[in-house]
Amino acid sequence: MPEPTVVEYRLSPAALNDLDAIWDYTARTWSVGQAETYIRGLAVDMDLLVQHPGIARERTEIRPPVRLYRSGSHLIIYRIEEEWLQVLRIVHARQNWVAYLNE
Repeated sequence: MPEPTVVEYRLSPAALNDLDAIWDYTARTWSVGQAETYIRGLAVDMDLLVQHPGIARERTEIRPPVRLYRSGSHLIIYRIEEEWLQVLRIVHARQNWVAYLNE
């Protein structure tokens, strides 16, 4: 089955908040430069997901189904919509990601 045509990614308000929190934590813990580098890496991986939206396995135990992609220490949780990739959350890989979808 061919991959759907996706032209961009869109961040949910929760995903935007997640990125802000990741940047703040990384800047406080390591440095502003490290925070910038890490956020750029997440953006590069989201661009990769636009090019290959089906790269991550669909998690059908969640309704509606989502996909998880590991990026550094985080999981990008997303759905493939008509012509875009909807990034729902970006959470640390050790966190209970299912709980974050219910917030």
